Amino acid sequence: MRKTMNILLCPPKIIFQHSREEWQSLQSVAPVLIATCASQIDNILDHMGAGFSFLFYENFNDNPFVEMDIYHYAQDNKATGIFYLAEIDVLRAARISDRLGLTHDREKKAMFFRDKFMMKSLVQSHQLAVPAMARVDSATAMARFIAEQGYPCVIKPNDGRGSQGVVVLKNEGQLYKYLAQVKPPEYHNLLIEKFIEGEAYQINALYLKGKAIFVSASRATVSCLDFLSGKTLGLVMEDDTPLHRKLIAYTKYLAEEVFPTEENALLHLEVFVDKDNNIIFGELACRLGGCFVNEELGAAFGLDPRMTWLKASLCEIYPQDLSQRQPVLRVGQLNVPPAQGTLLSIAEKCPLPFVVKYRATGVVGRQYDAMKLTNGEIVSAIVQAESSREIHERLDALTQWVAENTLWVNETVH
Repeated sequence: MRKTMNILLCPPKIIFQHSREEWQSLQSVAPVLIATCASQIDNILDHMGAGFSFLFYENFNDNPFVEMDIYHYAQDNKATGIFYLAEIDVLRAARISDRLGLTHDREKKAMFFRDKFMMKSLVQSHQLAVPAMARVDSATAMARFIAEQGYPCVIKPNDGRGSQGVVVLKNEGQLYKYLAQVKPPEYHNLLIEKFIEGEAYQINALYLKGKAIFVSASRATVSCLDFLSGKTLGLVMEDDTPLHRKLIAYTKYLAEEVFPTEENALLHLEVFVDKDNNIIFGELACRLGGCFVNEELGAAFGLDPRMTWLKASLCEIYPQDLSQRQPVLRVGQLNVPPAQGTLLSIAEKCPLPFVVKYRATGVVGRQYDAMKLTNGEIVSAIVQAESSREIHERLDALTQWVAENTLWVNETVH
């Protein structure tokens, strides 16, 4: 097989989530140059070892020269594909790819996964429920929406990620406080929505050759905003119930009939389910969920979603069986946010027998503040069980164990 050169935009966190052996397995069939952040250059080189090529950039997420430099590098080296694994890179990978002529209108299609108003308008045009919403670029526009819809409402960046900048407003006092604090560059790129009461669900899917390889639905034990505020986030894989089957069918309809989904795709969907089991669309991303999702799905379905997708996308290497898989293991995921203070100690291993995987990323001696994005957890773990009820019970037990084996000091208290 002829080896070609592809470029992958990938943040350090995702690099570290895969072993050197996993990256070598990819490199052996699909040589890839990795563009990433220079903030952890030494750790990345130590983790990956020899045989890999990198482009390192300071301030990778917001550096405008990433697109310019990668375009010229790809042109000079006859790159055959520009790929990504994180939300921040969806549009810039598409822009580079279109400019190189490797794809056509990829950026235009990608906008449906990044512009929340466009995204939800598309869903609404297919007669699916979305929250009442509006683009807003002034205090008057916000006030008009609230006068029509009432409190509570949610304001968020129209192209936001990781729940950054999302605020729930419950009264006029909170609205005025928000207006006093919002930064001018953010003020003209906002979406306002009616707050939805309901259970939060996250659904992840892998598509290869246009076929669903798996679609996995999990109930979130807390909202993303609760997670940012310091509550532990659990994701409970659902039992095979009518609601579960409804969520799977809903996801497949979005992927196959509504959105411009590529033939090989990773998808992450967030929805709310109200008391009458109605599904209200939240948002859809053309990448996998964050935190420990790749490991969770790997344990549940017996394949590595990211590496499987990369091999298919980079060099058309597919699993022999492309039929939709059912989970071989029922699992749940736990993510523990940092407290505000200095981390004094944290358990590096977990002895609980139902814990399939455990990873502590908190750094002893580091001072932590509240998370700004839903990707700053200090502990991630996967538990296995026979039912969703048992998963929930084991997540609770693990949460208590982590709390008992993690020590903080709050330096503001004397």
